[in-house]
Formats: sequence, structure tokens, C-alpha cells
Amino acid sequence: MDTGSPNNALTGARETDSPSKQLTPFSCVVCHKRKVKCDRQEPCSNCAKANVECVYRAPPPRRKRGLEANGSVSQERAKSVRRDAIPARGSSIVPQRPPTREERRDPRESGSGRMIMKDGNSIYLDNNLWTSVSNELPNAADVLGDVSDTGTENPAQDMDDEYTILSPTTAKKSLAELHPSPLHIFKLWQAFLENVNPLTKVIHVPTVQQQILEAMSDLPKASKELETLMFAIYCIALVSMEPGDVERSFGESKRALLSRYKQGAQFAFKNASLLRTSSLTVLQAFMLYLLCMRSFSDPHTIWTLCGIATRIAQRIGVHRDGSNHGLSVFETEMRRRVWFQLMIIDVTSAQSCGVASSLLPASIDVQPPMNANDSDLDPRMTEPACVKQGPTEMIFVLARSGLGQWLRRLSTNVSGSNTGPWANLSSSSMPLEEKDKVIDQLEEFMEKEFLRYCDKSIPLHMQTRLMVRSAVHYTRLMAHHPRQYQDQKIRLSPSEKNIIFESALKMTKYADHAQNNPVVRRFSWHTVNHMPWDAMIFMLSELRHRTNPEEKSTVWQLIGNVYSEHVLEAGDRASTPLHTAIESLIVKAWRAYIGECSLKRCAPTSCPNIVASLLANRPGLPDPQTTERAVEVERDTEPHAQPGYDFATSHYDREPENLHFMTGDSPVDWNEWDNLLNQFQSSLVDDATYLG
Repeated sequence: MDTGSPNNALTGARETDSPSKQLTPFSCVVCHKRKVKCDRQEPCSNCAKANVECVYRAPPPRRKRGLEANGSVSQERAKSVRRDAIPARGSSIVPQRPPTREERRDPRESGSGRMIMKDGNSIYLDNNLWTSVSNELPNAADVLGDVSDTGTENPAQDMDDEYTILSPTTAKKSLAELHPSPLHIFKLWQAFLENVNPLTKVIHVPTVQQQILEAMSDLPKASKELETLMFAIYCIALVSMEPGDVERSFGESKRALLSRYKQGAQFAFKNASLLRTSSLTVLQAFMLYLLCMRSFSDPHTIWTLCGIATRIAQRIGVHRDGSNHGLSVFETEMRRRVWFQLMIIDVTSAQSCGVASSLLPASIDVQPPMNANDSDLDPRMTEPACVKQGPTEMIFVLARSGLGQWLRRLSTNVSGSNTGPWANLSSSSMPLEEKDKVIDQLEEFMEKEFLRYCDKSIPLHMQTRLMVRSAVHYTRLMAHHPRQYQDQKIRLSPSEKNIIFESALKMTKYADHAQNNPVVRRFSWHTVNHMPWDAMIFMLSELRHRTNPEEKSTVWQLIGNVYSEHVLEAGDRASTPLHTAIESLIVKAWRAYIGECSLKRCAPTSCPNIVASLLANRPGLPDPQTTERAVEVERDTEPHAQPGYDFATSHYDREPENLHFMTGDSPVDWNEWDNLLNQFQSSLVDDATYLG
């Protein structure tokens, strides 16, 4: 095999069989996906030329319209699920036997997801990250639960919060008493301007500031549309502030104030008839409130409500570019900002629920926002603002949108179909050499358009640098990731593993920097929702193959820093099935590391506090040597739980079944990790990795 070939990484791949003399009655998967003519040989000439695996799979049978119309199709599927289900602690998971060559399919294709059922409820996972960790759960049906089931103090109140927004009402409630004092309104507005607005840019600050100042003089007369925006700003501003700062500035706890202003926001949305609104202001407020909800609600609720926001936007016509419909320059620009931010919220919340993101329909013609400051825009303007060269207030938003547009072009150019933004980059159908080339082009573009202008002393610029750098490494990780190879027997070459490991290591370093750099500390409300899960999983599973002790020490230090900070910031939300599975992996990887150090008679790195805390709340593994050594380390490190998080009441003392990923040369079943990660998935890395 040519050592220069990008497919040299697949050192364990089987030799190609000779072509079959009898043609198959249908096209291969790759040709069907690319919509090109297939000669139906095995392998076909197109796949042989592209040096990719040629897979033939019979097309699904045609659906009977009569059955589909009366709903019996769903009933038959439900019966099939019940027949095939394997009971486990009151739950059932549709079993998945190892696929044959004809049945093997890309995990992103329709029908390849996983249906999990429990007590008559079900959830369908069809994107890549949650499937990887379902084996780490003692009961995989736990993914049916949400944060409110395990973490919040008052689940009934959370449910009431959701119904309050959507329930119809004829009586309008006065909210004057729920508003903060004028001084506190000003403080919350300033917090919003510093911490939230730079990363969202969905409002025009000069216009809204003037409206708020006028409303403060007579709050009972404030319009119902403006009140939704004011209360949404109060909420997201509080979420962005440290609890200690809130206490000092307002004389009350962050929890108490947020509860009060949440109630105000919910009543404001009812007063404004959210489900029937045609107001862009109400939509802007609802988007900010959805961002706020990440701190106290579960991903499923946010994704569902985001669907409502998208329908409101479509009803208002935000999905069509205003320049083609006679709208003013100012209104056109603001609608562009709103639409792009809404699509980001939709994609991230969808992935949080295990739903594969998809590309935008071709009918949507919204142009990207301009590179202009708010001061360059005015509601009375009749000519477009002069697009600036260099950095503006929009640098973060535009860099993030730039990555999204790049992903969309890449998917469209390669497949011509709506398969999701990461589908082709993470598929083996695209040669590694070509992937690296387009990623190099992306890195060059981002450097030219954004990074060369960034001043590290400016918080927004530093946040942009961290996001862009991390996003580029994430694309490299996706391009080389082992999940792209459908044959799990394939072994990656050392050079391929090094590429993946280095990308994962750099992503985690950027996450650590984003959490601890005081320059960007004001954006921690954002970064807490964006964890490098993929990177951490790969590094933990690959550690035993690394030979450099300093490298291993660095990995454990980074994982200790990044994960402990995430747990502290996430609070109650750090009690999900994803966290149970991740911590199971951390514990087992640490014990394997300690066992290795014991055999080699070398001193291990100091145990991170978060790891020590997990060890103190988990039973030992069957391996006597590993268990004995782990116990010694636990005694030596004197573990202390991180303040603000109660490990004793968490689910980490449950030892998951099927912990097989630390044995053998292929440590991780990435399909299993993918489903579990993507259902929670508040992030992989920084926000850019979720642009969809």
C-alpha cells in the first residue's frame, strides 16, 4: 500500500475482494448518496477510484399510504419494539445485533438511530455523541430522565414555569411590582452589555437603551412587547453574573432574584400573547430567555420551545432576507442577526437532545449580518452602512457564522443532500487528504478574516480567538475521528492516533484557558455549556497507549481543571446520565493509570480533586491490583469534594454495566458514546463547533 495515501491509516482494513460477476439490482450507498451512476460491481468503479468502502444495502420497502394515513404504521412499529425489547429494571432498549455488510450504514442516515423506551415513554436518538456512552449507564433508559428529575429543588415549579409561558390568558397582569428599582435596572443592563450582548448581538443597543430609559420613568405604561425584552434581559444578565457579585450589588441571592424575574418574564410573555405574536421584539426577548433557560431547565424543554421560536420567526418572515421584500436597511440588518442567532440556538439545543442537526432549506435566503457596529446603524437610515474592514462588535458572531457557512458549503459540495453539517467531514467517503486540505483552507480564512485583528487584552477578541482555534481543532478531530470507520475491527495507525490526540489535547487546553483566563471570565455563563466532551473521551481512552509520562500528567491536570470547573458552574445540571457515564470513564481510566504506574514502579501524577472525590464515592473494580493501588492513592490524596457540589447524593456510586472500553486495542464504541453525549450535549467545545 502506498505510504503516502491518506487511507494508510487503516492498517487493519481487509483486502478488497475481486469484483462480483453478477451485478446487484441497486446502487451502492456512496453512489446513491452522491446521486451518481453506479456500475453495480463489487466494489463499483466510483468507490474503487475514491478508495472508499463500497457498501450495498437494499433500499427500504415502499410505505403503504393506507397504513400511514390511519396511523397503523406507528402501531406496528410500537408492537415490534415491544416484541423485541429486552427488559432491564423496568425499561426496554431495542436490541441492535451486529450489522451485516449489506446492513451496515452511516450512523447519520435515517433509521440508524436508537429508540429507548421506559414505562410507555420513548426517546429517539439519531446523532453521534450520545450512543457512545449508553454502555456506561447502569440503566440506559435513564436518558429518558431530565435535569429536573434529579437536580432541581422543585421539579413541579419548573413544570409550572414552562406552562406559564404557553398557557393562553385573557386577563393582562400588571408587572410594575416585579420590575427591579431603576438603579438595579441600570446595573442589570450594564451586566447584559458586558457579558451577554457581545456574544449574541440580537438587539440594537442604542435603540433598546433609549426605550428602557423612557420606560423606567413610568413602568406601568411600558408596552407589553418591551416588558418581555426587559425581563429577559434581567434574567440573562443575572445568569451571566457570579453569585457573590449579585449578592454585593443587589443585596439578595442570585437564586431568589432569578426566580422573581423568571416569573416576571413568564407573565410578560403571556401578556404579549407569545404564541400569536408578530413582534420582532418579543422574538428577541424569547431568544434571550431560551439562552437563560440553559441554567435552570433541561435540553428537551429548550429544544421544544426553540421550535416555537423558529415558527414565530417564520411567521414574521425573519427567514427571508428583508432586502428582497421592501424592508428598511435597519430592519433588514436586525432580522439577519436574529435569524442567525436563532439557528445557532436551535442547532445546539437539538444536539443537546440527541437529534441530528440538519442544513437549512434552500428556500431560506437570509444574508449574513454586516460587519458593523451598533453605532453605524440607525432606524432612520436609508442607505446600507459602510461595511468595515477589521474588527467590530460583531467579530465573535461573524466568526461563528463564518464557520457555519463553511460547513454548509462543504456538505452541499460533497453530497448535494441535506445530511447535516458534519456528515461529510466525519465520513470515510471523503479522503483524509482532502479533509485536511479543506480544513487548512478554513484555518487560513479564519486567520485572515478574524484572528489577525484580535487583541488578546480585549475580552471579546480573546473569546473569539479561543472559539476559532478550538473550532478548527474540532474540525480536525471530526475529520480523523475513529467513528467514521464503520468496521470496528479497523485499527488506526500511530500517526492517525497522534493527529487525533493532539487535536483533542489542544481543544482541552483552550477549554481550560477559557474557564480560567480572567480576561474572558465574564463569558463563563457561555463556556460552561460548551465542554470538549469528544476530546476528553478520546484522551481518556487513549491514555494507556501513550508512553510519555509528562503527557499523561498534562492530560490528567487538564481533565481535572476543566471538568471540576464545569461541575461547579453547572451546579444541579451536573447530575445527568451523561455526567454519570463520563465520570465512570474518568474513574476507570484513572484506576488503569494507577495500575500501570504500579507495574512500572513510577510515581503517578497527583490525583485531581475531582477524581479523588469520584473515587471516594465509587466501589472498587474487580481487578485486585488496581483496586488495592487505587485505595492507596485515595488515602494519600485525602480527597475533598469541590465546594458547591454534593457528590454523596449523586449517582456516581452506581457501577455501570458493560465497562469494556478499557480492554482491547479499540477502547471505545463511539456509536454508544455518541448517542449519550448528544442527548445532553450542551457543547463539544466552544460554540462554533455547534454551528450546524
